[in-house]
Amino acid sequence: MQKIILPLALLLGTGTVARAQSGIQFGLKAGANLSGYTGSDNTDTKAKVGLNAGFTANFALSDLISIQPEVLFSQKGTQLDYNQDNSDLPVFINSGNTYGPIGSGTYSQTLSYLDVPVLVRVNLGGNNGTGFFVEVGPQVSFLLAQRGEVSGDKATVVLGGPDRSKNSTTIRPTLHAFTVDNTTNDFNKAVFGYAVGLGYRLTSALSLNVRYTGDISRVYKEGEGTAAALKPYQGKSYSATFLNPTVRSSTFQLQVGYVFGSK
Repeated sequence: MQKIILPLALLLGTGTVARAQSGIQFGLKAGANLSGYTGSDNTDTKAKVGLNAGFTANFALSDLISIQPEVLFSQKGTQLDYNQDNSDLPVFINSGNTYGPIGSGTYSQTLSYLDVPVLVRVNLGGNNGTGFFVEVGPQVSFLLAQRGEVSGDKATVVLGGPDRSKNSTTIRPTLHAFTVDNTTNDFNKAVFGYAVGLGYRLTSALSLNVRYTGDISRVYKEGEGTAAALKPYQGKSYSATFLNPTVRSSTFQLQVGYVFGSK
């Protein structure tokens, strides 16, 4: 009896592993981001175009439901135009260190993240692997790099939110300011959020999808900014206190995906 049971158990175990492995698919995806900020200090900011690309793994729980973790390089950020005829206010211009609504240019901030969403995918198509699907799940984003730069008149500090008023020519006790440098000291290194999307599998291997990701955590740390560009204006002459802006990333993604080994 033992001689019969042991080979049978091994056969069943091998079959189970084979079925589990056949339910795992690995793939690649790439696409474009259209990102911006939400929050109390996103006044006058504009959407910014970026890239996303990375790896996927799909674990099928049934023909209907699967779990899909992903690891994606993702560019986010914002843009902001300022000039003396609108409410966009550079705090200080390099030439003369002038405070007030003077000069013009465009502030651009690019945040490079490693996004790790873990999604529940519900397949709405047929058993042949094609058709619509929906996906939703949590996401954690790890900050890799940050670049804040200004074109035009070189503002050393760019205000955000309600502080952006051309009618103000005196320094208030506290001002919310975006970073104009390439450091990450004032930023949260890990950001938590969520993702929700809709897609269509053209074949069992090729898919298109649109996705929205929203952050729950703030982009910047709470508190006073520490960027070197702020320090000349925090002394006795100006006594300005610059706070990190209250903003969160909000991103729409268009993606093309390819799964290996699909029939």
